Amino acid sequence: MTSPPSTTTMEEFNNKELLDNVRPLLQRDKIRLWEPPYTNPDTGAENFPEELVESVCAEVGSTTEEIRLALSYLRRHALEKLAAKKRTDLLTLKVRSSGVSNNKNSCINVTISSQSSGHELEKLIQEKLNLLDQNIKMICSGRMIQLNEPLQTQNIHTNATVLVLAVPKSAVASASADIQTSNLIQAIKEATTILHENARNKSNLSQYQLRITDQQGRELTALSDDERRSLMVAMTLHEKGRSFLRQRDYLSALSLFSEADNEFRQCSSQMLNSVDNWGLLNLDIVWCYLCMQNVNDLQDAVERLMRCDTCFVKVYGNSFQRLKALQKDGMGHMVLFVRLHLLQAIVAYHAGRKTDAKNLLGMAEEEARMMRIEPEKLTQIMLMGYTTTEARRGLRSAQGNIDQAIEFIIENRRIREERRREEQTREEDERLQNRYGRTQNGEKINVTYLRQLESMGYPRRACAEALKQSNNHLEQASEMLLTNIDTLITAGRLSRHDGDDDDDDGAAYQDSVLMEDATHIPQLVALGAELEEARALLEIHGNRLDRAAEELLQRYKDPITTNAEPDRLTTLFERASKVAEKRNAKKAKLDEKAAAAEHRRAALAAIVPDLLRNNQTTEDINNEAGPDPDDYLDLLLDDEEAFISDYRKRLMDDGFYE
Repeated sequence: MTSPPSTTTMEEFNNKELLDNVRPLLQRDKIRLWEPPYTNPDTGAENFPEELVESVCAEVGSTTEEIRLALSYLRRHALEKLAAKKRTDLLTLKVRSSGVSNNKNSCINVTISSQSSGHELEKLIQEKLNLLDQNIKMICSGRMIQLNEPLQTQNIHTNATVLVLAVPKSAVASASADIQTSNLIQAIKEATTILHENARNKSNLSQYQLRITDQQGRELTALSDDERRSLMVAMTLHEKGRSFLRQRDYLSALSLFSEADNEFRQCSSQMLNSVDNWGLLNLDIVWCYLCMQNVNDLQDAVERLMRCDTCFVKVYGNSFQRLKALQKDGMGHMVLFVRLHLLQAIVAYHAGRKTDAKNLLGMAEEEARMMRIEPEKLTQIMLMGYTTTEARRGLRSAQGNIDQAIEFIIENRRIREERRREEQTREEDERLQNRYGRTQNGEKINVTYLRQLESMGYPRRACAEALKQSNNHLEQASEMLLTNIDTLITAGRLSRHDGDDDDDDGAAYQDSVLMEDATHIPQLVALGAELEEARALLEIHGNRLDRAAEELLQRYKDPITTNAEPDRLTTLFERASKVAEKRNAKKAKLDEKAAAAEHRRAALAAIVPDLLRNNQTTEDINNEAGPDPDDYLDLLLDDEEAFISDYRKRLMDDGFYE
């Protein structure tokens, strides 16, 4: 029996739950709606036999009209996919937009050539969604679509979903929504480049740097320069994206995550598999998909979750045994597996693998139960002066035992303080090694020996020079200091290099500005100098009265100079003019340097305050304002438990629970 023609379109049919129930039944019975007898080969009309409709109704429990609409939708969807495959040059893309009130979460289909550029797709979407007065960012499979590259080379296939983030172009709107524009990404990259350059430029150790460490806080040094920069950019973008994720601004988070994904892909697979950042990013991207109710691109979600699972096993080990060997809060990482197994269950459910979905959901449910915190215990620990985050992580790590939780918090604070001290010591060692140069055989100065010699009462510069000349031999350096210290002090002064000036920028700046002292000029005049002559002498000698007076008195001792008074004054004024020019040039250079440093500080402070080194004090560690590198483990799990409950109910309705 032929059903009446349906006017249902893909945009109008939105009963996703019914589709998820009907689709696996058709797959199980190998029913192909796009082939006869369900589709007339001549007219293309649909034909659903009554026995098929009634059979599906019996298993799903919906009305016959609802089943017909679902079958009609699935048939049309299959035919569109087949037609798109035949048009190999054309891509049919699903477009979802957000950020503009009259288009929020709207979904449309667009068709475009695979040879078209990202810019052409951008223009087409702007026209279709009436967004010509908007800036848009396009994300497909978790990656930002590049405007100047063909869609084909960006691995964009037909039926893919394109997420569009729209932001007004007006200056006022852009200022208020700046976090959603490409300006933010550019600012983050600029700030990270500064951090990268600070880490590279050992001759100018900056207050703000970013170092890449392993699970034990030790710096990873076996990285190429390009790889280190990519990791820095990727981790910074990921961290900022997390801040939007906490605010439930999923599209803004996803735009940053996609940029971070591009940067991570510049690194070697060996590096990506040795740190958990790569896995965490893929987990966050799929979480955004779920929170945005975007389950269309299942294949990308499957691949990302597999990547995350593999990464977690390599980094954490099965059953967290590697984490437990490294740190005491290995169980605290179980919150990540709650989210991972939940997402895997949801992907399996929508792919029709409901038995797998039930098993994975059970794992997530049990892990969430183990991570659940009793409010009374949380309050009890907080009343002792600990933060909410510390209390929650401590209780999870200790499986609810209050005494062990407090021990964990105290130990965690001790470790963080110890790492901070080690970092300060390492930075001081680098500063000293840079300041005093290398030994004759090219080695860095042994800072331990330097401090040991200095503790004996010798000047630091002399100790450094002794170590340089003795190639870091402590006994030889001691002998040199004992027998020839004056020569070492002189050699140390002569060997000063430009890097030393960085330690005295403030003093250098003060020396570059001649402040006319009201008492110095009268004293020189009293010694017989003319007014302009006194000013010139003070200019030449940097406002030092003793040296100016010495040169003035020398004039009276030299009769030849006294007789050639006009020429002497002309020469004196020329010398003063040259000194003033040199001083002004130095001042301008210092001003430029100070302005550049201020720009760097402002860029870093505005974009990545939680990643700045040396910006964390002991007080920061002991209060909630201090940045914790493990903040990503402090998940409330409220959303996860809500999704667990939702999909458990769906599986129950499907008969997978008794």
